[in-house]
Amino acid sequence: MSLKKLFVATSIALSSSLVMANGVSYDYVQGGIQDYDDQFDGVEFEGAMSFNQNWYGKAELFKGDTNVGDADVDRIRLNVGFHTPINNAVDFVGEVGFEDYEVGGFDDSGFNALAGLRGMASQNFELGGYAQYSDVLESTDLILEGRYHFNRNMSVGVEIGNDDELDNHYGANFRYSF
Repeated sequence: MSLKKLFVATSIALSSSLVMANGVSYDYVQGGIQDYDDQFDGVEFEGAMSFNQNWYGKAELFKGDTNVGDADVDRIRLNVGFHTPINNAVDFVGEVGFEDYEVGGFDDSGFNALAGLRGMASQNFELGGYAQYSDVLESTDLILEGRYHFNRNMSVGVEIGNDDELDNHYGANFRYSF
């Protein structure tokens, strides 16, 4: 099954009435690793904080190296997000913000936008499906995320994605929600 078909199937499952748990947190810090096929890999740090019931801010920092030529890769994203419930367990999520990429001698900044669904598939298992556009890379990234919650505050997550420009990527992270 292609990643695009898997993305559509996950989105349909999230929006159906099969999901039966409480909402997810938009107040967290997390750290993890990312691998973009044969292009680059590194660590990513992310934090989000709610402004009110539906609005939040999010900051992302990626630090890595290219696999060819050993150039540094730095990405910063600063986004404002909006979420609203579709049902008692699934949220529609939308974000827009600033991004800056530095790879070797390349340095460019622009905007990014994200839209998707995020919700609890069971008491401890969260699913997410997103499409994210990067103005700098002029590409769209389809992302699927799964997260296991040990308790209210701690969880681990894995993600897979396919970017028009960067091909497939994989990641794992640890999150502390507050």
